[in-house]
Amino acid sequence: MRRRHALAAIAALPLGAGTFGLSLRTRAASSFPTRPIRWIVPFPPGGTSDLRVRQVAERLREQAGWTMLVDNRPGASGQIGTEAAVRAPADGYTLLLGTVGTMAINPHLFPQQPYDVRRDLQPVSQFSRTSPGLYAHRELGVTTLAALRARLQGGAALAWASPGNATIGHMVGELWQRRSGVAMTHVPYQGTAPAVRDFVAGQVPLLVETPAAVFEHLRNGTAVPLAVAAAARLPALPQVPTFAESGYPELVFDAWQGAFTRRGLAPALLETLHREIARALQHPELRRSHEEQANIVVASSPAEFERWVGDETARWGRVVAETGVRVG
Repeated sequence: MRRRHALAAIAALPLGAGTFGLSLRTRAASSFPTRPIRWIVPFPPGGTSDLRVRQVAERLREQAGWTMLVDNRPGASGQIGTEAAVRAPADGYTLLLGTVGTMAINPHLFPQQPYDVRRDLQPVSQFSRTSPGLYAHRELGVTTLAALRARLQGGAALAWASPGNATIGHMVGELWQRRSGVAMTHVPYQGTAPAVRDFVAGQVPLLVETPAAVFEHLRNGTAVPLAVAAAARLPALPQVPTFAESGYPELVFDAWQGAFTRRGLAPALLETLHREIARALQHPELRRSHEEQANIVVASSPAEFERWVGDETARWGRVVAETGVRVG
């Protein structure tokens, strides 16, 4: 008799107390956020990644009324800012800007980093992707990849700038010089903004970065595009050949970025974050800003972004193992 009463009581729970926890989570998601959301950017202010986060944050303020605080935490190839996000509670109030470098390349070049990207971070939505390019300062006097290679084979000692160790700019520069049999000096910066600043000033004659980072300098002729690491020519830069066209078919890579948060976030809160960020990315002005600078807006779901990060991490693991690229 007692057992039947107990079973009857348990069976009644879903209609009452059994849904209590679920209803609390639902109400929490519907009222989210109740305080400012911090968005960590693991790079200095003024770079492309910083700009993209601020664009999305502004849309979130306007469309959803959220208070967004951008927190730049540069250093250690993005590891300082990433660790700060990993140490935050899984409550949705801390977002992280993640890139191909910090999420897919760093784990292979910094195996002792104090976190595990796949274990500790939850993908929310991929912003966009593009392909990095190799650019020469106009004072260098080269306009093609073949001319640069000939200059280097002739004994010229040249350096190239990247946004930092383990970034897509670092990796593409390393891969091109290895495939072409030339040697250049890598100058890693702590982010896009300082790398572009010194490149434009003529302090470093070559730069490997995304088109968005140098777009205004492409227009005024300071930056001369030599090749992009894309499968086909970019619609925004139809005059720029790909590395594949220039004899390096294996140099096809995506530079991507997106929003992450702490793993363990309640599904309803994750859905809220994704819905509003994806809606912001689809805004016509924001899409136009991306596309004008050779970026393709993605706005993927958390599951799609999770698969993308996994595939990219595996691919970059193979690249690092095959090439033997190291930092330091």
